[in-house]
Amino acid sequence: MKAAFRVDASFQLGSGHVMRCLALARALREEGASCRFVCRELPGHLGARIAAEGFELALLPADGEAAAMDERGDAEATIEALRGSVDVLIVDHYALDARWEQALQPHAGKLVAIDDLADRPHVVQMLIDQNVGRRAEHYAGLVPADCRVLAGPRYAMLREEFRRQREFSLAHRRDASMRKIVISMGGGDPADATLHALEGLGRAELPDDCLVVVVLGAQATSGARVRAQARRSPWPSAFLHDVKDLASPLAACDLAIGAAGVSALERCCLGLPSLLVVLADNQRAGAQALAERGAAIVLGGPDEIADAIPGVIQDVLAKDTWRAMSSAASNVCDGLGLQRVRICIEDLALRPSSSHEATVRPMRPDDLDAVLSWRNHPDVRRHMYTTHEIGIAEHRAWYERSAADPRRHLLIVEQAGQPLGFVHFTEAATDDVADWGFYAVPGAPPGTGRRLGAAALDHAFGTLGLRKVRGQALLSNERSQAMHRALGFTGEALPEPGHPVDSVGFGLTARQWRERAPVSR
Repeated sequence: MKAAFRVDASFQLGSGHVMRCLALARALREEGASCRFVCRELPGHLGARIAAEGFELALLPADGEAAAMDERGDAEATIEALRGSVDVLIVDHYALDARWEQALQPHAGKLVAIDDLADRPHVVQMLIDQNVGRRAEHYAGLVPADCRVLAGPRYAMLREEFRRQREFSLAHRRDASMRKIVISMGGGDPADATLHALEGLGRAELPDDCLVVVVLGAQATSGARVRAQARRSPWPSAFLHDVKDLASPLAACDLAIGAAGVSALERCCLGLPSLLVVLADNQRAGAQALAERGAAIVLGGPDEIADAIPGVIQDVLAKDTWRAMSSAASNVCDGLGLQRVRICIEDLALRPSSSHEATVRPMRPDDLDAVLSWRNHPDVRRHMYTTHEIGIAEHRAWYERSAADPRRHLLIVEQAGQPLGFVHFTEAATDDVADWGFYAVPGAPPGTGRRLGAAALDHAFGTLGLRKVRGQALLSNERSQAMHRALGFTGEALPEPGHPVDSVGFGLTARQWRERAPVSR
């Protein structure tokens, strides 16, 4: 299976999107898949981390922050970076939605979106939202009716080390006392939440032998200021920076002050109770859901936590509530979500396309009789440049010549297992341009030709990677002319030489096709 990921990281965005995609990519690779990442070259993009793990990486030029991205431009750049079609394309990006996905459809067998917001439409076959409290019905009207939605922390894509450390961590917590408090704000800390947390702990009453463990992510730029703040604290401190296996040190801690979001689910897997810092508005609902389950306490935003920490720490220690929080947290997430998602994606990749979609396959020798009967039907033959009735010997010789020519593509378009008709593309010698021809099964219902043409053009600009398709139609064939225009073709001069004077030419580029909404196809 060929899989690709479109995901970004930066000092502003953080690292969570890339890290969960890396976890999924590793799981897919273990089962034999090849994975490729497409990322913007934003400051803090984590490209070195992706490449170090042995994955192919294509870096797109940075064009402002991700929130201001041009979806159309990003889609075109992603298509170029994919260098052909993939079996599964996984997009994990808040700035990309159905419009981007529509443009990528011809280049991916299946599309998967990873989302946390349930605030925008998607045209994908699978959607994953691992947040606490999320349910599939939250995406009603935002995804196609046949889209499979994997919702809730059952599908949390945590790195394997968290699953491996879970048993040890839960056993440690049964008899532990409050000896280690960890501060962990994820890959980056643009709001200086670590500094505010250290300030709050400096004013809290902790056990005399308590150690504060400070974890700084790879994108954190506040290391010197954090260390200076720690030196002013009454409590001893230890520092960890850009830790590759964070599960091990977290498993040995007793309470966490940390970011909401993906890292909160990592701590839940270990049964580590959390005092949550909301670093972005989209984390509030998940943080509140964890608090309602008794797995965490919400401190508030970065500017609020220094004043909130002393009182909350006093309550947690006095009432011994951190032990109950640990048990509740361990029930939220079991660490097996990554494997569940992997299995679902593998199943999706192997699953045939929806019976409602037209599919394209190469013509086979056992199609010869059917194609000949369609071609010789009077309703088809009268619109051809050669109108005589073709014999089986001539037909077979044409097929054998065409099958031996790598520039010729003979295709059958089907829907729900039934043929819609025949299409052929003949590539020019250079420049990724091809001429096409087609005919629907005689007697097919109205609209068949348009469905046939749309599926064939998706194949041409996706699987075949063509830049342009050219068509011709006799002046008398008004139906073919209308269908070309309905599909987005525009009139153009016919290539010289060798065409009848009573015909018209059409052209359609890949860019023009991708800009058309699927409903118009």
